[in-house]
Amino acid sequence: MLRLIVLLLLFASAKTYSQHTSLLIKKRNKTIKSFWTGSMISFQTADKNWQKGTITKITKDSFYIKPVYVRYGLLATDTVTFNTMGFAVSDVYAFPNSGVQIDFIEGKFQITRSGGHLHFYWIKSGWLFRTGGLGYAALNVANGIINNDFNINDDGLKVAAGFFLFGVLLKKHYKPYLRTGKRYKLSTLTI
Repeated sequence: MLRLIVLLLLFASAKTYSQHTSLLIKKRNKTIKSFWTGSMISFQTADKNWQKGTITKITKDSFYIKPVYVRYGLLATDTVTFNTMGFAVSDVYAFPNSGVQIDFIEGKFQITRSGGHLHFYWIKSGWLFRTGGLGYAALNVANGIINNDFNINDDGLKVAAGFFLFGVLLKKHYKPYLRTGKRYKLSTLTI
């Protein structure tokens, strides 16, 4: 009798076996983020359009999402969903950096320019240095005009120009996304 019960348990456990597939973002063979069915994903396609939605199905070379966005109102919050869309793993161009928020703005998904929850966004993107440089230059010009000793070769204007150029360089090199390619790869894993 005991053998029959053990045999039935083994047979029942063999019937309940199912496969689970997940998407992995890897940086040089180290997994930095994983997604599975039901999780929210944001990514940029090869044609530079951002997508955001809930993963409904993952196969070995593609995945399907149901795009979702939330409209916030004064008295209510409304969730809008679109039709399910399929993407090949090779269609993914980039993923947003940690903390960068993708929202539905002006009829399409795009990066929220407020920076999302990204720490030091205003410094990393160079906005603080550009604004500070322009403000310091305006202050120097205004003081020079008021005191009738305005000089274009003033050291204060050189410092302001240096801050502004440093901010421009930061803006040029700052990328709020992880581009797939040599360093970052998207792959599927079936367990």
